[in-house]
Amino acid sequence: MADKLQREIEELLDRLDHFPTRRPIWSRLAEGVSGAVRGFASLFRGLRLPHISLGQILLAGIALIIIGYVLNPGDASVTRIVIVVGIVLFLGAFLLSLRRSAYGGRAPEKRWRGVPMEMGGPGTGDRLRSWWDRWRTRR
Repeated sequence: MADKLQREIEELLDRLDHFPTRRPIWSRLAEGVSGAVRGFASLFRGLRLPHISLGQILLAGIALIIIGYVLNPGDASVTRIVIVVGIVLFLGAFLLSLRRSAYGGRAPEKRWRGVPMEMGGPGTGDRLRSWWDRWRTRR
C-alpha cells in the first residue's frame, strides 16, 4: 500500500516538472478577441428585430423617390442620392418579390376548423394526364 502511494506521489511530481508549453501571444490575443465578440453578440441574441415586409420596402422606395422630386431636400447631389436610394430600394424589393413567388412562395393553405380545404378539383392537365395513362395501359 505504501509503495502504491509513493508511486502516485512520484507520478504527480513528475507531471508538475513538465509544464505545458506557452502558447504564442497571437493565439492568446485571438482567443480573447473572439471571446469578447461572442460575449457582445450574446447581448443581442435575444433582441427581437421588427419584421419588415417587401411591401413596406416598396413603399419606402416610392416615398423616397417622391421626396426627392417634390420636396427637393437640399443640394442637387443630395436630391440625386435620395432618388437613387429610392430607386434601388424599389427595384430590390420588386425583384425579391418576383424571386419569392417564382421559387415556391405559394399562398398559405386554406383551412377551416383545422382541416385543409379543397378549393377545386383536378385541373385540365391532370384530367388529360390520367386519361392518357389509362388509355396507354389498355394497349
